[in-house]
Order: sequence, then structure tokens, then C-alpha cells
Amino acid sequence: MQAASPGSSPALPKLLLYLLAVMLGGALLSVPLFHLGKAAHGWLSASSLHDTGPVRWLLAEIERAQFTRYFNRAVLVCAILFIWPFMRWVRLERSLLPAWGPFGRGFRQWGVGFLLAAGLLLALGFIFLKMGAYQLRPDPRWWKLGEPVTAALGAGLVEEFFFRGLLLGLLLRSMKEPRALLALTFVFALVHFLKPPEGWQISDAAVTWSSGFLVLKQIAAGFGDVHFLLAEFATLFAVGWVLAKARMQTGALWAGMGLHGGWVFGLKYFSALTTYSGHWLPWIGANLKVGLMPLCTVLLTGWAATRLLRAR
Repeated sequence: MQAASPGSSPALPKLLLYLLAVMLGGALLSVPLFHLGKAAHGWLSASSLHDTGPVRWLLAEIERAQFTRYFNRAVLVCAILFIWPFMRWVRLERSLLPAWGPFGRGFRQWGVGFLLAAGLLLALGFIFLKMGAYQLRPDPRWWKLGEPVTAALGAGLVEEFFFRGLLLGLLLRSMKEPRALLALTFVFALVHFLKPPEGWQISDAAVTWSSGFLVLKQIAAGFGDVHFLLAEFATLFAVGWVLAKARMQTGALWAGMGLHGGWVFGLKYFSALTTYSGHWLPWIGANLKVGLMPLCTVLLTGWAATRLLRAR
């Protein structure tokens, strides 16, 4: 797909404003959501339903939830609430999506992408185990595949449909291909980078009306950490670039869905089996998407994908 009238696109600043609104909305909503969760816990604990299975599960989830989890959920709620006005604003429509057929070739592209991404990422994880950067958990559940498979299928379908489908089609409507790919890849990496730092929390007693903005401050501080920026943002950028190039090479979303799903599966499965020994940045991070070695693996996967996937 090529732009009908290349030039500066009004879609990109609108997309960045949408992301800004989502983050500010999440910061404002997180504190009321936190207090609502605590109030619900007190009410359910005192009710006659507290011994039923679903309520016991809900109470346990609320007890484990720290403030950053409420912040993440608040951001998700705002993203859903604001998406319809955003779609109307930029005129997102079905015509922006590439064709789905033929399905036979599409499923083959999905399979190649999934096996390539998951295989190389898990091979990297095996190397990390041998190096001592990670250790197997005391009782690794080798066959517990439900969560990794579900996460892989969900992320591959939803994110590729939105980022490499609708948003890339939107940018290509008024930008040349290289600029559109670069802009989309930056937005993709930014969205996945906008999260609280690992291990950083606010205690329940310290939560105030401004706690959501304190989380935003911690997220912004991540851009000042050179090691972390190289270790994670660069890898996310490489992932987005490989997925966008696969979309343009094949003219469809199948290959990107497979690659994306394979990376998510490898990440989730390896994280469930191992623990990180620490102090390996910037080469190796707390999971398989952080570090310069995962970055090189993503680039190697992209190089191999361009040769294995049939061009459109």
C-alpha cells in the first residue's frame, strides 16, 4: 500500500495526543479505582458471599493488587473509552486493512513466523541458562502452556490488527512508506515502554490523589536511564520495525501475527520456568525482551523472516 498524497500526516500528532490523553486519564482514574477496589474488598469480606469460589478468587486478586496494577487497569479503561472518539477523529475504516486471503498462504506465513520467533527466542533463553544469567525454578511446569499460548494468540491478533493494520494503513494514506514505518514503529515502542519500572511500587498507605502522576514521573525517568533505554526501548523498536517490514513484504498481517505471537509465547513460557540472577544489563535483562542480546536476536529473526516469507 502506498500513500495517495505523500507529505506530513495529521494522523501522527492526533495519535500522540490520544496516547497523552490515555496516560493522563489513567493517572487521574487510578486513585479512585484503587479506593473502589479496597472498598469492594471490605464489602465482600463482610458479606455472606465471601466463602463462594468466585468471591474468594476476587478477594485474593484484590489483596495482591498493588497501586501500579490499578494504574495499568486505569490506562486500559481510558484507552478503550477514548478509542471510539479517536477513530472518528482520524477516520479509521475497514479500507485501511490489507486483504486476508488467500488463507492457505496466510496460515503458512503465520506458522513460519511463529516457529521462527519462538524458536530463536527460546534458544537464546537456553544460552542464558547455560551462562548462569537465569536459573530454573524449583518446580518448573514444562507443560503449563495455557497462559503463554493464550497471550500469544491474543497479542498477535489484536496488536497486529491495530498497529500494522489500521494505524499503518492510516499513516500510509498520507506519508511515504519509510516515514510511515518509522513513525508507527516509534509509537509501537513508546506504547509498550510506557509502564511503571519493574519492582517499583507505592505502598497502600502512601497512596494520595497525586499518586497516578508519581507513576507517570517514574515512567518518564526511564527515558533518562541510558542502560534501560538501550536494553528495552531499542528492543521494542526493533520488534516493531521487523513486524512492519513483514507486513509490507507480504502485503498481509499473517506473518506479523505469527512473529508477534511467537515472541510473546517464548517470553511468557521462559519467564514462567526461570528466575533472573541479576546484574547483567545492558546485555541481558530481567526477561527475554530486555537487553542487547535479545535485540540482536530480534534483528536476526527479522533477517531470517525476510528470506523465508514469500513476498506479496
